[in-house]
Amino acid sequence: MTDASRSQYWDDYSNLQHVKHRLIHEYLNGWFPKLGSWAGRILYVDTHAGRGRHASGHEGSPLVALRTFLEHKHRERILRNCEVRFVFMEENPEHLSSLESELATLVEQEPLSRGVTVDPYGDDFHTVMQESLDALRAAGRRMAPAFVFVDPHGFSLSYRVLRDLMGFAAVELFVNVMWRELNMEIRNAREQEGAARLLDFMFDGPTWREKITAPGTEERCDETLSFIVSLVGAKWGTSVRMLGKNRVTRYVLLHLTNSDVGRDLMKTTMWKVCDPVDGTFLARKTDDPGQGVLLKPDPDSGPLADWLRNKLRHRPMRYADLESALREELWLNKHLAAVVREGRVTEDRKDGWLQATDYKGRFSAKANPLLRLTPGASRSTAAKQ
Repeated sequence: MTDASRSQYWDDYSNLQHVKHRLIHEYLNGWFPKLGSWAGRILYVDTHAGRGRHASGHEGSPLVALRTFLEHKHRERILRNCEVRFVFMEENPEHLSSLESELATLVEQEPLSRGVTVDPYGDDFHTVMQESLDALRAAGRRMAPAFVFVDPHGFSLSYRVLRDLMGFAAVELFVNVMWRELNMEIRNAREQEGAARLLDFMFDGPTWREKITAPGTEERCDETLSFIVSLVGAKWGTSVRMLGKNRVTRYVLLHLTNSDVGRDLMKTTMWKVCDPVDGTFLARKTDDPGQGVLLKPDPDSGPLADWLRNKLRHRPMRYADLESALREELWLNKHLAAVVREGRVTEDRKDGWLQATDYKGRFSAKANPLLRLTPGASRSTAAKQ
């Protein structure tokens, strides 16, 4: 990203920045107490922290993250047995100075409790992080549980460093994949050796040439995201596509974790903040970031009912097993419970109604009932409750 592009980023504040910051706030609001309940120390790392505040007055990601914790209703309970450290990296001296000023102002308004530290660094993320990780491994030490927000100024990024980060337990990444620029480089690499070498560096070798081959832009984006998830060694990758004015993917926010709890929390967060369309979370630049939180209509449960029918078509399944299988899908557990309570998995009853057994009283997910399809039968007990 050029200096002019960086300046424009801070001069503008569109719905895309608004959604990005809401995702960080909502996720951390659940992440802090979950980690703070057992970890003696947790880290929030912003690798390209920027100058702290947009010209519009809106806070940047470092202030959003810090304020989320300082104003958290469980802050004092978390700090009883846990230290919370915020690390903000910004190599641009002018932006770093602005960030430090903004942080000082925030701390005046919300003084830091004992156990909270804020460390801004004027260093390159790749160098500092690789040196830190190498030192931890050499000393045989573990990295504290961490949420690392990777929002680079350009598209060039070493995924080897991210893979090394994911090698430590309880580390989660939230990566801004600058798709428009990265896509152009992938296309250029077919004819330009310099572009191919850059991608070899980014993806730690030439394997990307075999994995990213689709002719269409959106399909190629899907391949790239899947490749990144595999490359960094993450069990789960959850993403939202950020659409520009032309409604084409501008960049993608990709959450990477090895934790089932982290996957569930990010899915819940994205349902709160983004629009799910055809199995993909989306955010549009053209939407008004100042419109506030609107009541969303109930999602169409038809695709989930189809999924459930396919799961039960050959054999009954326990509810807990269905919830576990659902983790790979966009849907939440509460959506599954609603479909089960309704009891119908097709409009024409071709596959009949759901029947739930092995529980007493009203239907409850905790009871872990056995679910089966009952072709030609009447509405099930589960649906009546």
